[in-house]
Amino acid sequence: MSNSNTQKTIWFSILLGTLSATGPLAIDLYLPALPQMTAQLHTTTSLAQLSITSCLIGLAIGQIIIGGISDHIGRKKPLIMGFFLFGIASILISFTSSITLLIALRFIQGICGASGQILARAVARDLFSGHKLTKFYAMLNSINGVFPIISPIIGGFMIHFVPWQGVFVLLGLIGFVLAGLIVVGLPETLPTEERATATFGIPLHQLVRYSKCPISSLGHS
Repeated sequence: MSNSNTQKTIWFSILLGTLSATGPLAIDLYLPALPQMTAQLHTTTSLAQLSITSCLIGLAIGQIIIGGISDHIGRKKPLIMGFFLFGIASILISFTSSITLLIALRFIQGICGASGQILARAVARDLFSGHKLTKFYAMLNSINGVFPIISPIIGGFMIHFVPWQGVFVLLGLIGFVLAGLIVVGLPETLPTEERATATFGIPLHQLVRYSKCPISSLGHS
């Protein structure tokens, strides 16, 4: 493998590993802020914890929907839109004073974050096959596995210096930065001629295919 191809593979593994970790990051980074948020919003612990559940549900549903959509329109557009809306939802959460609205926005945040989880692997399948794909998945999982470890540490550190809203401001910035990196640094990997024919709804076989992903992707959360 040439030096250029090696550098490109490393870049893709770092970018896609980060993209696939963003959904779980929205949960792990947020956990240390939960007690402070519960107190400041004058809500109950059970309602505050529901904001985690709603995000998890959004992640699971989003992977099924976005996976099918990407087979029809390509990988890049859903990724850009997903992370841009992830950024917007995160910023809106930082301004809310309603636990009900926060729970709803967390659901949207989960759906948008799912684009990275499902499409990072779809992009890898588009680019590689066989042994190269297996090797790339190993690199992807290594990078992805770092985030559940460092996210609560970063979140706990932040809470000592900024209010809980700061966590969501950071998540918003991450979403916008990643959307920009996708625009400039990730080519479309699913050629037009290989895309599924546009139909109303998502075929059953695609629902089955993508519904398998949330189980493995959310296992650590």
